[in-house]
Amino acid sequence: MTARRARHLLPAILSLAAWPLSAAESPLPSPLTLEQVLNQADIPHPDLDQARARVDAARAGLTQAESTSGLRALVDITPQWVLPSLRINDDFVNDSRARFFVSKRLYDFGRTASLEGSARADIESREQLLFDARQRRRLELMSRFFEVLLADLRYAVDNEALAHFYVTYDKFRERHKLGQISDVDLLEHETRYQESLIVRTRSQKRQAQSRQQLALALGRPDELPAELVLPTFPGNDREPPELKTVLDQVRQRNPTLLAQRKELEAARLQADAERARRYPVLSAEGEVAAYERNFVSRDDVRATLNLRVPLWQGGEDRGAIQAALARQQEADARARRTELDLHQTVLDLVQEIETLRIERNAARIRTAWRDLYLDRSRALYELEVRTDLGDSMTRVTEAQWQAAQVEFRLAHAWARLDALTGQLAENSSQESRK
Repeated sequence: MTARRARHLLPAILSLAAWPLSAAESPLPSPLTLEQVLNQADIPHPDLDQARARVDAARAGLTQAESTSGLRALVDITPQWVLPSLRINDDFVNDSRARFFVSKRLYDFGRTASLEGSARADIESREQLLFDARQRRRLELMSRFFEVLLADLRYAVDNEALAHFYVTYDKFRERHKLGQISDVDLLEHETRYQESLIVRTRSQKRQAQSRQQLALALGRPDELPAELVLPTFPGNDREPPELKTVLDQVRQRNPTLLAQRKELEAARLQADAERARRYPVLSAEGEVAAYERNFVSRDDVRATLNLRVPLWQGGEDRGAIQAALARQQEADARARRTELDLHQTVLDLVQEIETLRIERNAARIRTAWRDLYLDRSRALYELEVRTDLGDSMTRVTEAQWQAAQVEFRLAHAWARLDALTGQLAENSSQESRK
């Protein structure tokens, strides 16, 4: 493991070690910020645990590959009594023996080296996928956090609308008592009020659902966050990047693409190892033995060099080579398919960011217009010239919800684009994977 890779894995290791104290014992802060939510991204979670288990499995594969050329030793102790074919009497003879063996493969024309190289490439592939899992965790938490905020803002809109329709309905109800309006007019306004009550109730339920989803994403299903802090996104003011520049960064840093390239390298080296099945193997053996019966053919100490040259393997070698080449072709096709998909994803994200920047500017203008319109409606209401103050307040709240929606979508789009270029999403800063 390189020092650079260890540096990037260190935060995950530290957060894992601190899990019992930070996650199991400490409650979620209130109010809860996006930065605090993202700090929970590396604590134990099924998605991360699976990725870490795959890294451990790949490291076990390297240990197995290295053992091919490792020193092997064993002790063979055989207590036995025999009745010889050529004997003087019918007494059993003690023929017990104890032997100590050591053996080591000295040279196998690159098979072991290829197996070890394949295992190391597999480890690097799994580590990149672990990093990708950490990225996806952050994007999920960010999305869940935004959903809670938007649910709260949407509830505010629908609650304002409900208040407006209730006030209107109440006025018409008083006029109906005085005989100034018909039953039809009264039922019309009562229907509007009841429909707005349904909408407000659904928004209220969505508030609870979004909090439950955030709690589940954090791994705390029994701890629903109550109050959230509305974040700011200075990174949203960045100019949209050049498509060619982003594509170059993605080709160099995207963890999924890097993982598949390492997977291709591992498959290629595995194919080399299977080809080396046809090559000779040179090994050394040593033995020390002790016998209860001594024969001329028995040796107390023996040292041996073995050169085994495979002549015919019944097609086993051809089958292994063909299977390895098929895995290599599949890995190559998967990497090329991923690169094509990433090209389209980057193009879509850059265009989405450009569009959202225009929508954000329009949302800001809409909010400013609604604020001024509310001020005018309030002044006219006080002069008893206009009666649309309640509707104006609803429109202001709705404009704020629309502006927040665009801001969150833009922040999430930037975070996804950063993730494609190998960066971890953070609220105030970003950790680069170079």
